[in-house]
Amino acid sequence: MSTQKTLRVRIDPDRCVGYGRCATIAQGLYLIDAETGKAYFEEEALASAAPKDVFAGARACPTQAIQVEQFGRRVYPQILSPMPADIARALNEDTDGES
Repeated sequence: MSTQKTLRVRIDPDRCVGYGRCATIAQGLYLIDAETGKAYFEEEALASAAPKDVFAGARACPTQAIQVEQFGRRVYPQILSPMPADIARALNEDTDGES
């Protein structure tokens, strides 16, 4: 199965600080640009990469600059819903300001 048809990878250049862990874990898939120090990937390498390598490189990024989507939905890093306590705190802050 072609990874390119099911997975889409994005690297946020503002979050990437060039640690290079992705390039170490998924060699040949993720690379570090010598001029900018930012991670990038080759489309051809992504097309032939095993999904486990795509995710391993993304998980290795300490700043979570690598996002992986499958069928148009982000699967990594996972978007978490706010916790009930956070929602209650936000509602209390809104009502406190109105008094």
